[in-house]
Amino acid sequence: MITISLIALFLTLSHWILRKKIVGTDREELTEAGKKVNIWGKIVLTIIIFTTIIFLFSVDILAGEVMKWFWMVVIIMGLGFQTFIDWKYLKDSIEYIVSLIVLILGVMLIYFLY
Repeated sequence: MITISLIALFLTLSHWILRKKIVGTDREELTEAGKKVNIWGKIVLTIIIFTTIIFLFSVDILAGEVMKWFWMVVIIMGLGFQTFIDWKYLKDSIEYIVSLIVLILGVMLIYFLY
């Protein structure tokens, strides 16, 4: 079984490589409104994820299918949010495509390998 750490490392490297290949080396900055939404969205997502992890520890269902679906939802929420931020606040960029590709790749890796 491939651990979630290796999948996360692979997705991080994939995102970096795809961004270099598809978007190039120039990275646009988010607008001020985009930065605020990005920070608050990530804070909310982090709180939701940690609350869910605490719940899973308390009911002791950390094995098998439950964790598989938990990690799939985490990837969908995190990279889905990043895709939205890139699409909404980077108007002249196609960087959202990179996040969308990595989201699909991550869901497939978790589904088939975890």
